[in-house]
Amino acid sequence: MVLGFSGIIPSFIAGLLSLILLVAAAEIVVKKMEGVAKHYGISEVVIAMTIVSIGTSLPELTIHLVASTQILLSSGASIEIFGTGFLDLLLGSHTEMMGQMLENNLITESTFQSSQEIFLQKSGTVIGASIGSDVVQETLVIGLVIISSALMAGKKGFRFSKKFLIRDYAPMVGTTLITLVLALNWQGLTKIILGGTGTVSGTLTRLDGLILVSSFVTYMIYLYSTREESLASQGDVTKSSKPLKDLLIGLLAMAVVVGSADIFLRVVEVAVKQTGFSGSMIGVATVGIVSAFPEMITAISGLRHGSEAISLGTLVGSNITNPLLAIGSGAMLSTYAVPRPVIMWDLPMEVVLAGLPVLYMFKRDTIGNKLGIIADKIGSENLSEKLKASENQVLSITGALMLILLYFLYLYVRFTYFPQDFT
Repeated sequence: MVLGFSGIIPSFIAGLLSLILLVAAAEIVVKKMEGVAKHYGISEVVIAMTIVSIGTSLPELTIHLVASTQILLSSGASIEIFGTGFLDLLLGSHTEMMGQMLENNLITESTFQSSQEIFLQKSGTVIGASIGSDVVQETLVIGLVIISSALMAGKKGFRFSKKFLIRDYAPMVGTTLITLVLALNWQGLTKIILGGTGTVSGTLTRLDGLILVSSFVTYMIYLYSTREESLASQGDVTKSSKPLKDLLIGLLAMAVVVGSADIFLRVVEVAVKQTGFSGSMIGVATVGIVSAFPEMITAISGLRHGSEAISLGTLVGSNITNPLLAIGSGAMLSTYAVPRPVIMWDLPMEVVLAGLPVLYMFKRDTIGNKLGIIADKIGSENLSEKLKASENQVLSITGALMLILLYFLYLYVRFTYFPQDFT
């Protein structure tokens, strides 16, 4: 039951409204806090690296922190969890620690089972939400931004600078790879490789979360040391004329963000029970799309002001923040169980969908020449000329359309072949 409603349709409406409210309130938080920061003379670099960078991923980050808190509270012994040995706390999963408390008669069997169910469902939902948001941005949103940019400029494609591809796009691929490696159950994977039975579904421990968050801090330091301050200037928010009032509004909006995240997670719990969809499926298909709205709005706003670099930089930066800071923070707080579909499909596809455009843009002329030779052999001279004229570091409107189509292919395979999280 959510807000007094028990039916699936009222719950769905409540969930959709909570997501919209979550995203809208997060936007208010970012704008008000940015205005207050500018009032007190805080550097544009600092604002861009903290408020703006984290702010665009605030919906995902909040959902993670709220879900992790709910996982801890479900144990009925949150204080006891953090009172265990340092290595157990750092390397153990929520399930393992709950099992130890059950053996020591600190909790009952029913509490253990209830907490385990919440642990699996919340983990799947929030991890799916972050990855879903990233995939939406890497395909659908970037495709739309590139098409819009090309059409506004009267061109047939968008040219990426080599510096942008190396400094920003490549790290985005790297963050997904790091998340995938940390999430793998290496013992189970080894058994499968050796011909035995095992599972690839793994756990993100507090140590894994610490690695992810530390990687985020390291990347922020790297940006600070390599990016010019003029490039870090973000948005058109002016400094606040009433900082205390705006600060209060920002804090109230933050409370709305947290409350909306709590309502949404309760809706997901109802949906999982009544529809049979897995938590990660709901996260990928709903939160992933809606939570990508702030980045899409920021990107479109950048295009209107003639700043394609900020548009694409915001999208790429958010895709680095999501896995490193959002998933990392949640894992540090409660640990996560990583669903099988996330490891078998979502994370690998996120790597492919992020890495494929980079590889294509660096080798576009070579690929074009080889395809041009094939076009010559089949007698299509016009197509051959177009292919051979391909330039590196350019993503055409056709390429952008392919990214959009890949997103729908990704969703189709996800719904068809990976319906359950833990089987």
